[in-house]
Amino acid sequence: MPQPSSDKDDEIVVVRPNYATNIETPRAIGAKARYIDLRFEDGFALDLEKPGAAIGPRTKYISVTYPHNPTGVCLNEAQLGALVRLAESRGVRLLVDETYRDMVFGELPPPAAAASPLVISVSSLSKTYGLPGLRTGWIVCRDEQLMEHFLAAKEQIHICGPVLDEELAYRYWMHKAEHYRLIRGDIAEKFAIVKDWMDHQNDFEWVEPGGGCVCFPRIKRADGLDMDQFYRILLEKYGTYVGPGHWFEMPRHYMRIGFGWPAKLQLREGLEALGNTLRDVG
Repeated sequence: MPQPSSDKDDEIVVVRPNYATNIETPRAIGAKARYIDLRFEDGFALDLEKPGAAIGPRTKYISVTYPHNPTGVCLNEAQLGALVRLAESRGVRLLVDETYRDMVFGELPPPAAAASPLVISVSSLSKTYGLPGLRTGWIVCRDEQLMEHFLAAKEQIHICGPVLDEELAYRYWMHKAEHYRLIRGDIAEKFAIVKDWMDHQNDFEWVEPGGGCVCFPRIKRADGLDMDQFYRILLEKYGTYVGPGHWFEMPRHYMRIGFGWPAKLQLREGLEALGNTLRDVG
């Protein structure tokens, strides 16, 4: 089993696009990244041959998200199993960001860390449970030595979490089943709104997500479009905000739409504003 270490020339293999932290944090500590670029034309699906080809002698881990952020595309059980076998055969770890796991559309998969001691699962209360202000998350890993390193790192960074926040998180978790049922129902209804809108317009196209509360459509005919003007009008005239593509190291005519937070009326108005803004820009 690989031993914990943190040399600045270590390498990671990470999928892209991705949530910014999964790319920027390794950069900030001097790690080198080998990217696996997911393509719209492939349904943002992960080509399972690419992680193996990207692993080098200094690779320490493969980083994936499931469901994927920002696209909402999911790994199935067979794909995740193939990644686990790859990590075990090459002696690297597999880091799975499972922040949206509880929002999978369908049967809830087990935590990825259950598959192997080389797998690390990370998640939080911020997304599915809508409690980002508590700043409470967790790491799951069957490697006891590595968990000791994680604990030591936590103590060096901030000793312990805020006691009141952790108590609130604990009390919320005691009633998780009740909250979860309501959250799943709300997300299903809002996803239906987004899907209906996508099916009845011609300006945007997407890869339909398999989970989560975000999607990553793109403008179909973006050549010559002033994207700075598009985002400015969208915000200033219509009060609508999306995550532009460059946040995820993608072209700016891609955008992440979050449909979990707004009320249903606000969501419908925001989606309508996207089409109106395109017409305003011309």
